[in-house]
Amino acid sequence: MSRPRRKSGGRGNHKSKRPVRNPSDRLVLDHASEILPGKALLVLLNGSGLASRIISSRPDISWIVHTFDHLFVRSASEALMEATDIPDTTPIELFCTPDLPEDELDTVVLSTDSRGSGELLRDVIQASLSRLASTGRLLVSTNNPRDHWLHEHLKSVCGRVTVQREGHGVCYIARKPAQEAKQKSYTAEFAFRDGERLVACASRPGVFSHRRVDGGARGLVRSLEHLTTSPQRIVEMGCGCGAAIVAAGLRFPDASLLGIDSHARAVHSTELTAAANEVSNVSVLLTSDGVVPDPGTWDLFLCNPPYYSDYQISELFLQAAVEALSPNGRLHLVTKLTDWHQARMEDLFEEVQSSAYGEYTVLMCAAGDRL
Repeated sequence: MSRPRRKSGGRGNHKSKRPVRNPSDRLVLDHASEILPGKALLVLLNGSGLASRIISSRPDISWIVHTFDHLFVRSASEALMEATDIPDTTPIELFCTPDLPEDELDTVVLSTDSRGSGELLRDVIQASLSRLASTGRLLVSTNNPRDHWLHEHLKSVCGRVTVQREGHGVCYIARKPAQEAKQKSYTAEFAFRDGERLVACASRPGVFSHRRVDGGARGLVRSLEHLTTSPQRIVEMGCGCGAAIVAAGLRFPDASLLGIDSHARAVHSTELTAAANEVSNVSVLLTSDGVVPDPGTWDLFLCNPPYYSDYQISELFLQAAVEALSPNGRLHLVTKLTDWHQARMEDLFEEVQSSAYGEYTVLMCAAGDRL
């Protein structure tokens, strides 16, 4: 994705920016002078707010902004369109892909969260080092002022590391090692049983429930037993590694299926899972807007909404189901938080049935019962 076109408006319309609240982002901005001239990659792991700020602080750099999350690339693009303090001459490219761009880089910038996935961070650091030029530099921050793990990992892969410790976190500066370590694959392969069939799965760091099939996906697959007719068009919103949508594809080989996710690695993992099972009737879509193609034509809508965001994502999924389902379609939603989801589904549909699978409950309703 190339640089977004800026909206009209001069510097006189510039709005003052809010203070940077993320400690890791503040550390990166405080050490932006350490970014080498040339081409830099900014990897957005935990949000999008850093993109416009660091680019405006170093407009002399040729910037590549990468994220695995489609929502982050949308919000970063919007912020860059609104920015009036970044010259039009500053090169900016945005990517939302399962792997970092292959460009040779002078600097890679990572703002990390100590609560995030260590495996994802090791994967991203390995990929970053492989793309750095021989004199390239890695700039990594953490919001943990007592960090030990990240420091030790950087020393193990880079050798000497410069440490800039602040009260709210630590910023590390490292150079590409003279000799790179052997590249490690972080892709996980595993399987689960659906009746007499063994369903192979693949996932990559950053994907929900990496390295295992969570109980929610298993519950969705088991809930297919409640169907009285074979659906011809099935969509899953939030497909993750593809366990549920591919299992549905194996159960209904004549159906057309679509797995949707906002994470580029989830979409890629679903493709890997489909290929591992030789399933050709599953396609994928990377999006975060909650819009399902061909509204009103889907016979079955599957979803396992995440628990964060105070049910905002659950509401997005439910509204997507209302729009997507055909008059005779069905919605199957799996959750541990039954009360809110059942009450909201009863607001939208006349009758909701439930079936418990371990600690999860699948709530089911017919589109024909829409209120």
